[in-house]
Amino acid sequence: MNTDLAAQRALDRLEESGFDALTETDQTLATAWLVEATVENNGFRHFFASKRGNVAFYAPAALRMIGAAQLAAIATEANAVFGPDGPPRDRKTRQAMVRAFDEPTRRILGSLEERYYRCPEDVDELLDAFLNCREAKQIRHSRV
Repeated sequence: MNTDLAAQRALDRLEESGFDALTETDQTLATAWLVEATVENNGFRHFFASKRGNVAFYAPAALRMIGAAQLAAIATEANAVFGPDGPPRDRKTRQAMVRAFDEPTRRILGSLEERYYRCPEDVDELLDAFLNCREAKQIRHSRV
């Protein structure tokens, strides 16, 4: 299956049913795609403040699942600016916290964005490999 199409379908299901109703594959596809698209274009503060940030809590796990260990570590550090519980799933709560970030916290996020941009891991390629691996497993299981 085309990765962009699979990601779009996962995003549609996320919008329709919510994160918890998704399969692990859809959670991973949707989250990795949302993190990459938002952080790459607008940075972590925008990601956290936007509706897309509703999946921020899962970002490190999703990035690890696709094999983006360095990006997962960066996402873990970014989530840590919210404290030990990470970013709240509730957007309004998260937005208020983002608006209240002090200058040192903003600098930390800026530094993490720079590391994210320089990271050699290619999320698109990793998502392709992740999805191809999942499809291969499904084919093997259906033959058994």
